[in-house]
Amino acid sequence: MLFGYYALMDEIRDTSEIIDALGGNIAVAELTGATAKAVSNWRGFETLPSNTFVILSAALVRIGKTAPPSLWGMREGKGAA
Repeated sequence: MLFGYYALMDEIRDTSEIIDALGGNIAVAELTGATAKAVSNWRGFETLPSNTFVILSAALVRIGKTAPPSLWGMREGKGAA
């Protein structure tokens, strides 16, 4: 039933939307240990730093949202939904 749970979540489609959903530059900086300036720069990138995947994905799930791993530069397998 785990897949059904994720199917009910709103999926985010770009890096800036992730940052906004999680409360903005300062909030994401606090979550990740980055500076607010670094987080601000991430808004202009197609992908977020891969070392933020676990913490930001978990934070998104807590607010009922999800984002594809590709927004962190990760490839999904052939069998991925």
